[in-house]
Amino acid sequence: MKKVTALLLSLMMLMMTCAAFAESVAVVYPSSVDDKGWCQAMDSGIRTAIDNGLEIDYTPVENVDTANAANILQQLAGEYDLVIIHGAQFSAALSEVAEEYPEQVFAVGTSDAIFGDNVFSYMPQSEEPGYVNGIIAGLITKVNKVGIVGSTDGGDSARYVRGFVMGLKASNPDCEYMLSWTNSFGDTAGAGDIAQTQIKAGCDVLVGPAQQAIGAIRAVAASENVTFVGQTISQLEDFPEVVVAAADYAYGAVVSAILEQVAGGVTGGICIPMNYNNGGFVYAFSENADLLPADVQAAAQEALSALEATPDTLAGYVDVELN
Repeated sequence: MKKVTALLLSLMMLMMTCAAFAESVAVVYPSSVDDKGWCQAMDSGIRTAIDNGLEIDYTPVENVDTANAANILQQLAGEYDLVIIHGAQFSAALSEVAEEYPEQVFAVGTSDAIFGDNVFSYMPQSEEPGYVNGIIAGLITKVNKVGIVGSTDGGDSARYVRGFVMGLKASNPDCEYMLSWTNSFGDTAGAGDIAQTQIKAGCDVLVGPAQQAIGAIRAVAASENVTFVGQTISQLEDFPEVVVAAADYAYGAVVSAILEQVAGGVTGGICIPMNYNNGGFVYAFSENADLLPADVQAAAQEALSALEATPDTLAGYVDVELN
């Protein structure tokens, strides 16, 4: 995966500087940093940023459940220059603790809400990678039937699914899709069950956001003539026989942007968007031409270039009505 590595490194070299913005950063994760999804994307982004000169002392705090989140945040407050809460499900706990510790700088994602003067938020405009994935899915399906394994119909997951449907219809107006939600980010078994149902119903291309997607990918890998368009590059690396391409979050750029704000005296009260125009996402293609024909990759690259050139290109995702 030399091309993937080169893509990540070149992006981060552009986005990062070698200055030390903060001494210590803790990130609170709802699952492990090797979950092949949500948490791994943040962890990998930060580690790549460190490799490229971001001088921080990084501490991952893994497998935190919602019920215990406030207690964990209280233990971290005052011990780190920046505490990042990587999961919107922790927003209530964050609001409580941030008010209790006004001198502690926090960040939370994904959310476009403004929580307070000591809290940053970050929101991936996930309709953009969803759109590119939809372009690909519409062009590679042989039966005009695609499956979407949804997590929750809210936040960046909802944006991703609507962007995907936009791309699917743009590249193949005749393509149908099946959509089911697990109503969870981490229901790996449920995602696998939905994927199996969609495959049995005839879908030959599947997609799905969040860390639970690993369950769907495993179902695809166990089937014949079915492929998956991924949301994180680790999925492309770990399942090269079925994953045709993958978007990814460039969270290192977000952490860098927050630390720049802190270094400049801003301690919160703003939301930082993530999109292709500001380097908030990266994208990688399979090198297997049997999975991803050259003309399909060219169409996806054209869509990517348009998004990189102009922010908020897909503002119309909010009007997408789902089946």
